[in-house]
Amino acid sequence: MASDISAIFVGDNGWTDMARDLPAERATTAQSFHKPWWRGVKIYHRNGYLYEVESAKTENPLPPMSKLLAATFYNPRFIAQYEYRSTGFYQLDDLRKALHDAIYKDPDVLTQFHGADELREMVAKAAHFDDFVEVLNYAATEVLSI
Repeated sequence: MASDISAIFVGDNGWTDMARDLPAERATTAQSFHKPWWRGVKIYHRNGYLYEVESAKTENPLPPMSKLLAATFYNPRFIAQYEYRSTGFYQLDDLRKALHDAIYKDPDVLTQFHGADELREMVAKAAHFDDFVEVLNYAATEVLSI
């Protein structure tokens, strides 16, 4: 349900995600942690503030990336703890532009199940935070033709 979502994540590479709030912890992989997934990610909160990850840490130190992936495909999953900082307020037009840009940045994220033009029109018509959540939910829904 849209009203359960309070945070929309938009990466500068087209990656998007949603969460009920700014998660204190998130599951991640060693590779995503060593190559910080959060760099270039803006988090648009329902409260009108824009956030970014200020710091990320793990309970136990991870070995260097070279040791984790050397000669193997081993990429363990674990829980990381995150702290955030606000970078100020945003306008809905800022979120609209970020999602519009994300639609065209990676053809395998938002446009995996629906066309870019269709999603672009939905983003253009969005008037409230919940409308953007609905666009992202729709984008992630596969339409099966039997």
